[in-house]
Amino acid sequence: MNALQLPTEPPTLSDEKVTLAALSEADVDQLVLNCTDPTAVKWTTVPTPYTEQDARGYILEYVPKAWQEGSALNWAVHDHDGQLLGTIELARVRASAADIGLNFGPHARGTGAAVAACRLLIDYAFDELGLTHLHWIAFDGNWASVKLSWKVGFQEPVFIPGFLEQRGELWDCWHATLLASSPRTAERDWRVPTSS
Repeated sequence: MNALQLPTEPPTLSDEKVTLAALSEADVDQLVLNCTDPTAVKWTTVPTPYTEQDARGYILEYVPKAWQEGSALNWAVHDHDGQLLGTIELARVRASAADIGLNFGPHARGTGAAVAACRLLIDYAFDELGLTHLHWIAFDGNWASVKLSWKVGFQEPVFIPGFLEQRGELWDCWHATLLASSPRTAERDWRVPTSS
């Protein structure tokens, strides 16, 4: 049994830019578009090809089961017109830690929506759920993801060879951590990290 007192369904979290809420069947078509985008295929572990059946299975089966078990907490990220921008989750929830994972469609990238969603999720994880550690893991070369972690306050990332599995192959990655006691803003100048 999870020591954390976790809800069994997603609360709605909102700011002036985005709303995090439960995924629904209304999100299926946009989720398919987001998950077949070449950037998503390259930098995430979504199935490929990604079909409407995959989207329905994720929304109607995987997400509710993960919430009930407390193993992963997933949200839809909508703009205030109700359009699905992407998904965000607290994955691999264990003890008082979790990993942040997200996938936004090309229509949402560069709008600040991912930063807003991450800040909402970070505040909720630390201030409401009582987590003490959040982790960010990005494939080597996914500098947009690493830069996003920097924007929301994650510490200097560490290079880990062969840590991530994607479709049967091992890939190098960058791993960063944010503590509940840490500032939630960028504390250093942005630079592309180097493994050497």
